Amino acid sequence: MKNIIYSILLLFATNITVLAQSSTELRPSWAYSTPVPPAGANFFLSWGVGEGHDEQSATNAAWADALRKSLHELGLIGITEQDISMVATQGINAAVKFNRMKRRVVSATEPIYLGENKMKIYILIQVQRNVNGADDFYQLNTNYFRDKNFDKQLRNYNASLTGRYPFSGRVFIPGWAQIHKGSKGKGVFFILAEAACIGGIVATESMRSSYESKFSSTNDADKRRSYANKADNCANIRNGCIAGAAVFYIWNVIDGIAARGKRKPFMLGEAQMEVSPYVTTQSGGFALSFNF
Repeated sequence: MKNIIYSILLLFATNITVLAQSSTELRPSWAYSTPVPPAGANFFLSWGVGEGHDEQSATNAAWADALRKSLHELGLIGITEQDISMVATQGINAAVKFNRMKRRVVSATEPIYLGENKMKIYILIQVQRNVNGADDFYQLNTNYFRDKNFDKQLRNYNASLTGRYPFSGRVFIPGWAQIHKGSKGKGVFFILAEAACIGGIVATESMRSSYESKFSSTNDADKRRSYANKADNCANIRNGCIAGAAVFYIWNVIDGIAARGKRKPFMLGEAQMEVSPYVTTQSGGFALSFNF
């Protein structure tokens, strides 16, 4: 019985660990499984990932990684690890030996910010298999490799670290852009301010209409004068609420576009969670460990 319980706990913990690891991975779909070219094609595809302190150094490292993975496919003689290292530090054109083959980037991610002035880039490259074979290199449709879901996740992830969010239609709904950026207090303020102004407009307009109705239903001069003054006051308050609603709305839009979001301490790809099941003669459970 204990073995069964332990097996169930272990399976459950493994699933949790896999989910935790996948939640900290941000990579395009083609970096999970290298795309297979059409049968008989005279080219192959390989992906690489690189880190650096700027976009160029990260791209160079990604080129080196992609070439290292595909060396056995190249059929080039004399390519060494030193040549690969040269690509990582100086770029793909630094090693003259690689100019003998057709190669190009068919898809690449925007920089994935890692913090501490570091970034990561994934690239997918196309490489001609046989320089003397069929020239079908440019028949590959690069648009096929665009991963829109990943692009959206990446924008949100980078924005959560840098605080710089791209323009979104959220700015036209009071408070939504602020809450999305992590400024919940500011978002609630805009929501309540707009609600208060709109409520004031509805209430004062209703009261104004009521006073005008009462004004028309009586011939008493004093009452008519009182109802007229109250109707005018309600109209003035209503107009003030309209102006307030407009001011708060414009402020909300400008703030939603220009204000930076709050940076989040959790950084994708660097946090780790370990779940270890344990079973003793008297108890059982999980031991969780978080590393940041």
